[in-house]
Amino acid sequence: MHNLCMSDLIWKCFRCNLSFKDDNLAGIHKKISNHSVTKVKTVVA
Repeated sequence: MHNLCMSDLIWKCFRCNLSFKDDNLAGIHKKISNHSVTKVKTVVA
């Protein structure tokens, strides 16, 4: 049996602990909250 892992890029606000798949939503959050948003790679097994 093979394990298939998928990865995806998301934007994460570590202050709010929120994750965004859409960069437009991440940008709106950044403007509203004045928090930095970091692009991270997630792994789903």
